[in-house]
Amino acid sequence: MENRTLAGGVYALDHIMSCARKALPAWKAMPVKARLHYLGRLRMLLIRDMDEWIELLKIECGKTPMDALMSDIYTTVDAIAYYEKHASRILRSRRVRTPLVFIGSKSYRTYEPFGVLSVIAPWNFPLQLALIPVISGLAAGNVVLLKPSEKLPQINAKLINTLQEAGFPKGVCSVIQGGRETVEHLIEMRPDKIFFTGGSEAGRNVLQRAAAHFIPCDMELSGKDPMIVCDDASIERAARAAVWGAFLHSGQVCVSVERVYVHASIYDEFVRNVVIQTNSLSQSADEWADVGAMTTEEGWHRVKEQLEDAVLKGASVQAGGLTADAIIPIFPPTVLTGVTNDMQLMKEETFGPLLPIMAFETDEEAIALANQSDYGLSASIFTSNLSRGRSIANRLETGSCAINDVVRHISNMNLPFGGVKQSGFGRTHGPEGLLAFCQSKAIMMKSGRKPKQINWYPYKQDSFESIKKGLRMLYGRGVKKEDNT
Repeated sequence: MENRTLAGGVYALDHIMSCARKALPAWKAMPVKARLHYLGRLRMLLIRDMDEWIELLKIECGKTPMDALMSDIYTTVDAIAYYEKHASRILRSRRVRTPLVFIGSKSYRTYEPFGVLSVIAPWNFPLQLALIPVISGLAAGNVVLLKPSEKLPQINAKLINTLQEAGFPKGVCSVIQGGRETVEHLIEMRPDKIFFTGGSEAGRNVLQRAAAHFIPCDMELSGKDPMIVCDDASIERAARAAVWGAFLHSGQVCVSVERVYVHASIYDEFVRNVVIQTNSLSQSADEWADVGAMTTEEGWHRVKEQLEDAVLKGASVQAGGLTADAIIPIFPPTVLTGVTNDMQLMKEETFGPLLPIMAFETDEEAIALANQSDYGLSASIFTSNLSRGRSIANRLETGSCAINDVVRHISNMNLPFGGVKQSGFGRTHGPEGLLAFCQSKAIMMKSGRKPKQINWYPYKQDSFESIKKGLRMLYGRGVKKEDNT
């Protein structure tokens, strides 16, 4: 496996791309089951080194052991196991129906890899968000250039060693280290597809550069996920879900609960429950704390700015908040009421442990509030009436939605995951997530024994009349023939 940094500049990247191009034909031609064998090795290595991964995720990301175990390790190995079981079926060629007008022909749909896939991954889930697109692309027959976040050197070193130990052929799976300049050079090397996960602004820059070379991109971007709590919801479950969904990994989750809309009739009781749950959380770097630290100082200051903006504009802190002795990167889980739509924390992605709560009167109002965001990654709805929940979900402008649950639905490998609006486009996970790394090819074949088809040259009157007659029979039932008298 290639592992290079930007130390060698464009030359180093050019060499990596050259190795990837050379490796592509053999990897693409390899049977799907043979490719999956390498992914199985990777799965076993992740399980073998589980404790080491948990410790690294704790040290560099500030994750708690439970967050590391479930959000990074479980989700990743489950994705590998899913494709080990289903990839051959998903990728096989399929015969499809041929219209009668092409009588005697047979039609097939096949799937081919794009070629060289570039995966640009973020720091918040360095296994899940790096490896799921990597293993999806590899299973589909692509070779992969992975650019992980430069903020996690120890995790990256372990990732490189793990991929090397998995034994992928040279050039099939390469790790490139570096920052923004590396990404820019990588795009100039013209991979055949880019899969980007990160913030909307960074994603926009990638998209603009890729567009200059007509490189197709899938973009998994920012979120501002709403939770709607209906008047018939279980208040205890909804409150517990809001607290976990907002403060998991200190809110540094793309599908964190970032806005809560609660029916006015249960608003006070819901807020009381949320405050009780929040105040009961433990937060530290200790082994079994509920909430860990934020990963970056930059993120800590962004959350502080949003909190100060909200308080300045009239919001009230009901739990948490910063004190004079606050220590970076620990940011206390914070609950706010009295929030308004002009506050930063109701409009911009927070990516931190703030939980603003607002009341609504009708389902229509809740839907309108949820949809007024520029983002549309995911959402959650709490109600005892599942038909009502489905009805609301169908009207939300999001890529996914959970009813009486939160966050966990993105780990369901049978479902696609991705956003709408400024949360991006493209899908990962499940069959759609595998086919996203393929180009479909249409094949229609005929025996070729006849010397010509009816609509080939030379055009003749009798052929023309025969085709007209056939069109009337196939598509014109009930249409009266023109009266030319």
